[in-house]
Parts: sequence; structure tokens; C-alpha cells
Amino acid sequence: MPSNIIAFDIGTAQLKLAWFSGKTCRLTASAPVPDGLVRGGVIVSMDAMADFLWQLTKEHNLPRKAQAAVILPASLTFTRVTELPPMTAAQLTYNLPFEFKDYLTQEKNKYYFDYAVQELTRDETGTVRQMKLFACAALKSTVEDYRNMFARAGMKLAAALPEEAAYAALLSADSAQPDGDTDHCFVDVGHTGIRMYILRGDRFLTRRTIDLGVADLIRSISQRQGVDEHIALAHLLSDYDGAVSDPASLEVYHRMAAEITKAVNFYNYNNREKTLSRVYLCGGGAAITQIHDAIRQLTDLEICPVTRLLPDGISPDEAYLYPRAVGCALQD
Repeated sequence: MPSNIIAFDIGTAQLKLAWFSGKTCRLTASAPVPDGLVRGGVIVSMDAMADFLWQLTKEHNLPRKAQAAVILPASLTFTRVTELPPMTAAQLTYNLPFEFKDYLTQEKNKYYFDYAVQELTRDETGTVRQMKLFACAALKSTVEDYRNMFARAGMKLAAALPEEAAYAALLSADSAQPDGDTDHCFVDVGHTGIRMYILRGDRFLTRRTIDLGVADLIRSISQRQGVDEHIALAHLLSDYDGAVSDPASLEVYHRMAAEITKAVNFYNYNNREKTLSRVYLCGGGAAITQIHDAIRQLTDLEICPVTRLLPDGISPDEAYLYPRAVGCALQD
């Protein structure tokens, strides 16, 4: 990764960026995404998004012609953890596409494939017998669309990462981690849903998706108060008329907490040699303390502040927004 880079995490409702020089964070910033510009994680108009990025770089005095990195949404990538016999890089280049044969919707030559070695299993003589890889695939046309978008915004795309790789890079860069065998769970409370990423050390294990997000809370407020969803969002942000702590809102929080708890319990049931006991809440919904309270009421999970994983220079009041952007910037 270049020594001076701006990493972007483009969500449905909010865009987050982190500007790094080496390992030093120079700036983090966020901005609401214009209505309808991103749907289901996919950018509807690359030209309109490029113009939006250009405006943001001007507002925040970001370096012109900077190197950029971006998180690719899950809907545009294929990822999996797989085990293979030891291979050379050339052999992996040939064989990796076959690991995605049940996922790809087009010819394999239309995709980019990449991987990270997570673990090597050796026999008693020290000879490698098995390789565990985190592998990913994305359409070349998707990467080219992003490349052109950033070029229009005055930047050069240096890296495009799946979400899982950003979280892994964040943990890998954290020198305070005691060992590589601790299980971590990032719970991204987003606009359209909750996504949970479970890693052991800095090795991605699995992902869970919950179809319940901040948009459901906004709709609940909208229906209860008889206002449109834009006004309901404003009421949520300002806690107008007790919107945040209304009983109907509390019911949404408890539904979220119940689904998160179920996912953690399912993971622990299937991984009894380890116990997942800590979660990092992030995403826009993590600012709502009632969600934290609901999780604590239903489970004994430790809710860890994501600030402990982030470098200095990031405001703790908004740290929950930036883990993926920071991880993207720190990816080697």
C-alpha cells in the first residue's frame, strides 16, 4: 500500500474516509451519501459518486492526485476461507478460480482473484502439508468502474478490498493484541442491516448478516409519529419527542440484540474449543447507546470500544464509524 493514501468506506447512507501517511492518521471524515446514490451497497451512478468525492476532497483539503483505496461491498465480491495442499504462487494463480466454481456467474477470465495465507499446517518434520487461505474474487469490470470513478475524482485507485480484509488488517496492525488465538467479532450496525464478522487473531473465519438495521428504526419512528422518513431520521438524531427511547424503538433494539446474541451463540456452539465473548460495535447505529444496553441485558458479551483498535488521532466520539476505512488504509 502507498505511504500516503486515502481509504474510502462507501455505505448506503454514509461515506467514511481515512487519510494516512504511513501508519499515521492525518484525517478522518464522514458525510451523508445523497439519497439513492447507493443501493444495496452498490453505487448507482459512478459519475455522480465521483463528483461527490471531488467535492469532499475540496472541503477537507485532501491532497490532489492522491492514491486511493476502497472497500468493495459484499454484493460485488466473492470471499471464502479454503484449504489447499502447498502450492507455488503460479500454481495458486491457476487453481484459485476453481475454488469459486460454484459462485461465479461469468467466465473465470472476467474476474480478478487474490488471496492471503492465513495458516500453514506442518507435519512432524516441519514440511507444509496444508495451506489455509482467505480468497476473494471480483469482476474486472467492477474494479475498472471504481478505477474510472476515482480518476474522475482526481485520484488513482491503488487497492480495492473486501470488507473482511479490512477488519483483518485492522487487527493485524494492532500491536496490543496479546496473541493470535483470541476470537473477535465486529458488529456493523448499518443502515439496511447488521453484518457480523468473526475473526481469530487477524484471520477471518465467518460472516453473518441480519436483515435489521437503522432503516427499520427510522421506519418505526416514521409510522409512530406520522412523518416521512427524512424527518424521522432528524427526530432520531435529535431525540425529538423521545424518539430514541420510545417503547417502539426499544423493541427494535431488543430485536437487534436478540439476533446478534443468536448469531454469537450459534458460533460458540459450533466452535466449542473457543468462546467468543467480546464484540466491537461499529457502523452508524453504534452511536445509539440503547443498542449497547439491549445487548447487555440479553447476554454477558463484553462490548469493547473500537477505539482500542484504532491509531491515535481519531476522535473517540466518532471512532465507531471508521474501523473499515482505517483497516483499508493499513492493509499491506
